[in-house]
Amino acid sequence: MFIPVSENLIKLSKLFKEDLYVVGGYVRNCLLNIKSSDIDLASNMDIEEVTKILKENGYKVKVKNAKYFALAISKNNENYEFTSFRKDFYDDNGSHEPIKVERTASLEEDAKRRDFTINSIYYNISKDIIVDPYHGLIDCKQRVLRCINSPEEVLKNDGERILRMVRIVGELNLKIDKETLKYAHLMAKNVGDISSLRKFAELEKILYCDKRYKETPGNFVKSLKLLNKLGIWQFFGLPVKSIKYKMVKKVDDRVLGLLIDIVDSVKPECLQTFIEDFLKNQFGFTLKQIQKIFIYLAGFYNGLNKMKNKEYFFKYYEYVNVIFPLLAKKSKHLMNKYLFFYKYINRYGLVVRVSDLKIGKDDIEKNFPKLDKRSYDRFLEMLLNKVFDGKVRNEKEDLLQAIDRELQI
Repeated sequence: MFIPVSENLIKLSKLFKEDLYVVGGYVRNCLLNIKSSDIDLASNMDIEEVTKILKENGYKVKVKNAKYFALAISKNNENYEFTSFRKDFYDDNGSHEPIKVERTASLEEDAKRRDFTINSIYYNISKDIIVDPYHGLIDCKQRVLRCINSPEEVLKNDGERILRMVRIVGELNLKIDKETLKYAHLMAKNVGDISSLRKFAELEKILYCDKRYKETPGNFVKSLKLLNKLGIWQFFGLPVKSIKYKMVKKVDDRVLGLLIDIVDSVKPECLQTFIEDFLKNQFGFTLKQIQKIFIYLAGFYNGLNKMKNKEYFFKYYEYVNVIFPLLAKKSKHLMNKYLFFYKYINRYGLVVRVSDLKIGKDDIEKNFPKLDKRSYDRFLEMLLNKVFDGKVRNEKEDLLQAIDRELQI
């Protein structure tokens, strides 16, 4: 067969009244000699008719998106995504979502809605032939990423396609056609119209693009440099067009590595304010997510600034498993200094967290009912310092006596 498909898929194709095609990434990857398992199908049949026929023949069928005429099909541990041939109509806001979708009987019309030539190659299963309306076979052979038809038409209404282009370049190690690259630069502003969740999802895929097919380890840097070349970072709400990529190339957690590179490139006056605004406004992160990331970054930068050991571990003891690998890539000397103290804390069971004190707010309220509740945190912090310094034993009676002495002063 020209494109290898399973016997199950051949049997499935025989149930269709119209020709059934494999299209998109699976066909492209087969032509590029890359292993792939995700199979997208398309045909000139309505999803209602497809659903009826397949269910009668023992297939599991679920409507994935009625607006896009999309079904999820499964049988015998094989899964497929099916869409009826369709036409997409866009507004001029670059937000990725078509304002209208219509069925079409034409494969050529269906191909028009796709982005790049290498993703617009159709394989007719029953006839074992390739249908290639935009000459994607040639571009696969030359490993070139090129927009179908006019790059302006393809990119002007869909900012997400630009980020997708950046990701695919890294995944498959492709060159970009000059006209496609030119219009990607001109249309880069459309990236700002993508929803925050989709924007982060695409950025995360770019950061780990070399992991998907494992064809080109480390090739994500090529995609990141392309973001710089296109000037896309300014449409992520940053006051700079390019980022100096240093940490992201060294660490396993590339999201944190990139954030460090962004902070180092932007040099904000206040780290906390910058991180909160950036992650909330650009990616829609929750307050809880932002707080955790800020702690990691603050621990990294406070380590570089040589924060005193006691203060450092009071703040970051619980997070060193994330912070230390970051710190080690910047300064092994500082990381080893903190690691030595961390081991010392664990070896001798030193108390570095308020939660490890043998009293809590309930004990303070019970024993000092007239004490303003707003002062509880201050007293617990005071006790933590005294216990750590060996001035008070971490026993309930001793801790309560320490509070009483403090109140007598």
